[in-house]
Amino acid sequence: MVGGYAIRMIGLLGSIAATAYQRIVIDLAMMFGLLFIVTLALNFQYGNAGVPNMACGLSASVGGYVVNSIVTRLIFWIGMQAGLDILPWASKMDWMRNNCVNIDIMNDYLQSHAFLGVTMFLLSLALAFVAGWALGYVISLPAIRLKPTYLIIALITMGDALRIFGRRIVLISGGTGGMFVPNVLAWYPGDRTILNAVVTLTIGVVCYFILRTMLNSPSGRLMRAARENGLTVNSIGKDVTAIRRNVLMFGSGITALVGVLLSYYYTYMIDTSFTSFTWTYLPWLMLMIGGPGNSAGTWIGCALVIAMRRLIIVFRGQLEMFVWYPIVIFEQQLLGLLLLGVMILRPKGLIPEKPLRIAAINYKRLMREKSANE
Repeated sequence: MVGGYAIRMIGLLGSIAATAYQRIVIDLAMMFGLLFIVTLALNFQYGNAGVPNMACGLSASVGGYVVNSIVTRLIFWIGMQAGLDILPWASKMDWMRNNCVNIDIMNDYLQSHAFLGVTMFLLSLALAFVAGWALGYVISLPAIRLKPTYLIIALITMGDALRIFGRRIVLISGGTGGMFVPNVLAWYPGDRTILNAVVTLTIGVVCYFILRTMLNSPSGRLMRAARENGLTVNSIGKDVTAIRRNVLMFGSGITALVGVLLSYYYTYMIDTSFTSFTWTYLPWLMLMIGGPGNSAGTWIGCALVIAMRRLIIVFRGQLEMFVWYPIVIFEQQLLGLLLLGVMILRPKGLIPEKPLRIAAINYKRLMREKSANE
């Protein structure tokens, strides 16, 4: 009897360990996908166009606001049209008080309506991109003509100010306590979080190829020219201010997709999920470590930073034996030392930006002609 009890306990512990390992892998894949998308957008803006966007966290939060304030209401309205017992949600108090009950009702409904769930998910991505695009235009109006140093200060200030403003509007953000959002993937029979991670990684790969194609196009070469010498670009009739504004708008639209993916992963939206440290400073750290202007460097920077943070979490118990102050501070110190080491030893990042090569130009023939003329 004792032996059977021990065997059951070992089996239970093994099951718990396997589940915990699976959760770690899923969370790791999810965070890598999300931060990879933000860093890609940041590399598109700063690495290739010289626009130092320090409001990435604000752009990401816009996607969460879209899910909470627009898509969730649309799903509730569809539930009412379907004859479900949706409680009142029009007023601010009803929106907060009846949120949990209405979400449970709609989640049960979405389990048997996969088409509705997929449609709402795709609609959320589309609306978030448009909202992020519009936000990029708004923040570019007072700041885009500034020099890089002043532009950084202006974007940090505007990002924090707009985040506080959004938090105070309950109908948009749910207030300081946040709000639950419908599980649009409730129709999936397996572990929903696995599907979330797969979709996020897929969107990250799609964004990678889209941005790489754009950077290898004539528009990408124009962006790099504006980054290197805006005066020369202006002298040939191109508006550098418009170029930087369009880059900021497109990058903000891509970053807003992260807010949608994160909100549906947690099925919960709160503004504190979009802190500047996670969604602005960490992507900047990843970009500077990997190498600005190089898409491959984005992979390396994301992988190194996320791996370092995960190792600190896993070996936290051992580290507390040697570190007498909070591990959070120790983690930030290690990340700072990593950045300093890369900036000293490899100022252009681990993978420096490669010279741009235009496919239509035969560089070997040009070199032969140059050698013959000399």
